[in-house]
Amino acid sequence: MPFGVQVSVAERLLRRHLDPEGSRRPDVLAWDLPTRLFKWGLVIAVVTAWVSSGFDDPAMTVHKAAGYTILTLVIYRILWGFFGGTTARFSTFLTSPAAVVAYLKTVWAGTERPYLGHNPAGGLMIIGLLLACAVQVALGLFSSDGVLASGPFADAIGATWSSRAATLHSVWFYVILGLTLVHIGVNLFHQFVKRDNLIGAMITGRKARAPFADVPNPKRGSSLMALLCLGVAIGLVYGTVVLSGSTFFAG
Repeated sequence: MPFGVQVSVAERLLRRHLDPEGSRRPDVLAWDLPTRLFKWGLVIAVVTAWVSSGFDDPAMTVHKAAGYTILTLVIYRILWGFFGGTTARFSTFLTSPAAVVAYLKTVWAGTERPYLGHNPAGGLMIIGLLLACAVQVALGLFSSDGVLASGPFADAIGATWSSRAATLHSVWFYVILGLTLVHIGVNLFHQFVKRDNLIGAMITGRKARAPFADVPNPKRGSSLMALLCLGVAIGLVYGTVVLSGSTFFAG
């Protein structure tokens, strides 16, 4: 075998070892499976909570189950933001307000660079949605309609405040709805105007390879770590309710 061919074979073998994903692939991993399962799980839980609020279910059992699921997923996502894959980590996409403004200026000028994960504005939206969901669930935990349905901590704050919490719980949903509509609108804008396959990446986890501004080749999160984060989240929700002496589906 000629020396040049030997070198070429050695280079290919070395590249395959150092870059098992294949640097010549036309696409690159943007969102690993645990991150995608979280996203769609949260969508299903929020929609279930919204729809079930109109059920003929005086104790609101399904609504409460959806609320506990949302709380568990929010806690999981916070943990995953520290221990997950590269694009899921807060350190990758949380930036200063000045960086968000600077990014929006480049979008307006049409000079923005593509991001593999969340761009600065998208990262801010994710934090906003997580906070909004957390506030909504917290209000639900302390809410009571004064008749049959009440959260596990409603008795701790009395009838007056639990009634106020229930009122705020109803109103706060529109904050989540507003943020969600903005989020969907921006995704559609990037998908069909900017030709950035955000929606497809939320399903397949992959984007076309490009000179990304954040991370060119991220590391996927560990499945074991994802299960541990989920277990901790479930334990925190379960333990907080049970150790307080409350029950999950109290009337």
